[in-house]
Amino acid sequence: MKLKPLKFGTVTIDFPVVLAPMAGYTDAAFRSICKENGAGACYTEVTSAEGIRRDSQKTFQFLEVSKFDHPIAGHIFGKSVEAMVDAAIYIEKLGTFDWIDLNCGCPVKKVVRRGAGAALMKEPEQIGEIVRAVKKAVSLPVSVKTRIGFSPAFPDHLTIAKVVEDAGADMIAVHGRYACNFHGGPADWEKLGEIKQALQIPVIGNGGIVKPEDAAEMVRVSGVDGVMIGRGAVGNPWLFEQIKNPAAEPPSLERRRKAIETHLLRLVEMTSATAQGRRCKTKYIPEQSACLHFRPHLAQYMKGLRGRRDLLQHLNTMQDVKTVMDAVDRVMEQNL
Repeated sequence: MKLKPLKFGTVTIDFPVVLAPMAGYTDAAFRSICKENGAGACYTEVTSAEGIRRDSQKTFQFLEVSKFDHPIAGHIFGKSVEAMVDAAIYIEKLGTFDWIDLNCGCPVKKVVRRGAGAALMKEPEQIGEIVRAVKKAVSLPVSVKTRIGFSPAFPDHLTIAKVVEDAGADMIAVHGRYACNFHGGPADWEKLGEIKQALQIPVIGNGGIVKPEDAAEMVRVSGVDGVMIGRGAVGNPWLFEQIKNPAAEPPSLERRRKAIETHLLRLVEMTSATAQGRRCKTKYIPEQSACLHFRPHLAQYMKGLRGRRDLLQHLNTMQDVKTVMDAVDRVMEQNL
């Protein structure tokens, strides 16, 4: 699929099929795998603006950037204008990010209960205040990640999108489902098209992309400037490459194994580096922690393979790289 390079502010995304921000998934290790397989840009995990203000070590680990990442957005959530401004200023001063993204669409209950994420869609004027204040405080481009609405009962998708644009955002990414539906049901790509028609700033569409033809269909239906992939890329980073080149072959078992091993080793390396900078002890050594964190990724990498069920039953006992890779090899042997 051919897409024009996406430009906003000082950022250019040559191939605007990007990896979505996902809590617990889009750390530097996974982002690097997706970038190597064709992702045009990445976002950090959902990062708390209040955590940055409190000097939280756990929060700062979400802002670690690798050489593979660029272009990359520092993705923050919060309700307070002041906290979002302080976090944006901190991210800009790090000097490692290409732009700042404001979360106004996360449906996770603990985020919504704080009045942040998707809860902001109930108060479009608050979104506008946050965007205006952040734009005034930083020189990096500013984008917003949102949804078509909190639920059908609250202000519609066009109201929210226009507030974002009028407040000065450089780009908007919209998930085509209501927050109350989380990831259930089909994404409404026609509403994405209505947003695209109503705005002058670039629009990235998100939701429902699990195979290459989905991306082409979203663009055909909506006319969006770019495509964002979330859960569809977990365990399948080759999806980016397949969207870019429809003739690309599905990954062989050997290539799948190599991706698993590379991803896990990078996660161990990243976890070790993070542990060295911590001020307090943790329950697990870095290799154990990395292997436990890798479990949901491994489950998806092995999807569709014989022997996967047995592997999943023993995931909790796999706490070192050798044990994980031995289990992977046993599954691979069953699928030769």
